[in-house]
Amino acid sequence: MKKKILLSISVLAVLVFSISQASVSKAGGPGEKQSAIHWYSLEEAQRLSDSIPRKIFVDFSTSWCGWCKRMDAETFSNPIIAKYMNEHYYCVKFDAETHDTVTFNGQKFFNRGPEGQRSAHDFAITVLQGRLSYPSYAFISKDRLKFTILPGYMPADQFEPYLHYYAEEKENVVTYEEYLKTFVSELPKKEAPPKPIGPPQY
Repeated sequence: MKKKILLSISVLAVLVFSISQASVSKAGGPGEKQSAIHWYSLEEAQRLSDSIPRKIFVDFSTSWCGWCKRMDAETFSNPIIAKYMNEHYYCVKFDAETHDTVTFNGQKFFNRGPEGQRSAHDFAITVLQGRLSYPSYAFISKDRLKFTILPGYMPADQFEPYLHYYAEEKENVVTYEEYLKTFVSELPKKEAPPKPIGPPQY
């Protein structure tokens, strides 16, 4: 009887361990979704870039922005996009209407509007140069002195070449239009829609 109980416990322990290992392997780490973008705070991204220089990517969004939610659900959730962003940028998701105080390059930025009301944060106003449309993205140079702004929702296939263009620092070498001519996507090719069948020929 004792042997049976011990055997059952052993089998159960192995089973639990296998399931937990499979979950960790699939997710890429405890509590982490596979290929999810690692979003840092603005201060964390700066500290990391000081240690290992890399461009900072900032996604300016708001809680009420429908296109921002679609960007999260369709583009940022794409595993190829997420993997590339994690490898080449320090990514920051910034609520453009937060009332938190943030520090960038030693300067403090605030939201000067009243609490509980929608108002733009000074950091969003400064980086986006007052063009407050959401979502908008900032590619910030490694020395944190140059900002390139890209506005609007984009599906993964349109967004991907911009990620490569700025990560490779091609903006200093070639125009985006020229870069596109030689860009090779890592995304799976979309199947062409079936051709419509015309009326029968007699």
